[in-house]
Amino acid sequence: MKKPEKPGVSKKIVWSTTLFYALVAFEFFYMFSPFAVYMYSVYNPGLQVLSRSDFTTRLVSFFMPHIIRETSNFFITWHETFGWVFFLAGLGAFVIGAIQIYGSKLRRETTVKGGLYQKIRHPQYLALMIASFGMLQIWPRYLVLFAFVTNCFAYIWLARIEEGICRRSFPDYGEYEARTGMFLPPKIEALLPRLKLPQKTWKRRIIGGGFYVCALALCFLFANLIHGLSVASLYSYKLENSVYLSLGRLEPSEIKSIADITLADEQVGAFLELEKNPETRYLNYVMPRDLFVSEVPMYIPPGQTYDHVSPGSVDQQYYKVIFTKAGYGSRPVPQMNNIIRHAITIKPLVEVWVDRVNAQVISVLPPPENRIYGDVPVPIF
Repeated sequence: MKKPEKPGVSKKIVWSTTLFYALVAFEFFYMFSPFAVYMYSVYNPGLQVLSRSDFTTRLVSFFMPHIIRETSNFFITWHETFGWVFFLAGLGAFVIGAIQIYGSKLRRETTVKGGLYQKIRHPQYLALMIASFGMLQIWPRYLVLFAFVTNCFAYIWLARIEEGICRRSFPDYGEYEARTGMFLPPKIEALLPRLKLPQKTWKRRIIGGGFYVCALALCFLFANLIHGLSVASLYSYKLENSVYLSLGRLEPSEIKSIADITLADEQVGAFLELEKNPETRYLNYVMPRDLFVSEVPMYIPPGQTYDHVSPGSVDQQYYKVIFTKAGYGSRPVPQMNNIIRHAITIKPLVEVWVDRVNAQVISVLPPPENRIYGDVPVPIF
C-alpha cells in the first residue's frame, strides 16, 4: 500500500537525503562526461580538506581500482560491470514504482497495493538502496561508502515515518502490513532476526544510532579488507622505494624488463635525481603507449581523447612509464609494501616511451605543464 502523495515533512527528508547522496556519489557520472574538469573543481575544496586530516584522509581514497582495468582477481576486475548491473536494475525498479504511484494518482486512487507493492511496502526505497550499492561498486570511494550506509539508514527511518502516518490514515493498513514485508517479501523477512525496540522515542534513537555506528564500522572494516585484496591483486613490480603498477595484465618479470630499460637511460636518471631523498616514494604507471587515462598525468597528442579501454586492446610493442612521486598528506611516509595502499596524490616526474621488442627508450618527456585535474585527489589505482 502506498499513498500517492507523501506528507510535507517526509518530502523534505527525501529531498535532503537525496541531495546529500547526489553531492557525493554522483561524482562518478561527471567523471565520464566532457565537463569533468569543470565540475570536479566544485568538489576540490572539500576533498582537499579531507585529505589533510589524518582522521579523514581515508575517506578520499578508493578501496577498489578505477583506472586499473585488469587484475588477477575476477571480482576486482569486473566490479564496475557488476555495479552497473545493480545500478540499472535499481533505477529500473524505482521508475516502475514511480509509474505505479503516479498512475494511481491519475486514476484518483488513494493507495497503491498491486505490482511492486503487492509483497513489499517500500519497493522504491529498496530500489534506491540497490542502485546506491551499484554506484558504490562503480565509484568505490570510502566517502561514497559512508554516504551509502547513511542513506540506507535514512530510507529505513523514512519508511517507519511513513508507516506511522499510514496507520493513522488508513484503517486497513494493519492488514496490508501483516501480509507484506517492509523491504523484502515476507517469507524472506521472516528468516531475518527481529529486534523489539522500546516505546520511548529517546531510547529508540539511541539504539538506532548505535546500530548505525556499528554498521558503518563493519562496512569500513570490510571495505578495508577489500582494499587490501585489491592491492594484492594488482599486476606490479616492487623495488626498495618504488612500485611499478601496470594498468593491464603484465607479469612482474615483464614489468621488470620495461623498468630496467627506462632506468638504464641517463636522461631518465637525471629527472629522478631532482626528487631523490630518503623519504621519496615512487608510484610508476606502466601501460601501452597509446593508452590515455585522465587520472594519470601524461602527454596527450593533439586530437587524442582520454579513455578507459582494456590495455590488452592496444599495441603491445610500445609502452610508456609515467614516473610519479606519491604523496600522503599529513600521514607518515609508508614502507614499500604500502605505497599504493596509502598514496593520496601523485606528482608527475617524467614520462618514458619504450620499445619492448628492441629493448630501447624511444622518447623521454618532461611532465605535462597542466594536469587535467590539477591537485584534486583522484583515483590512484
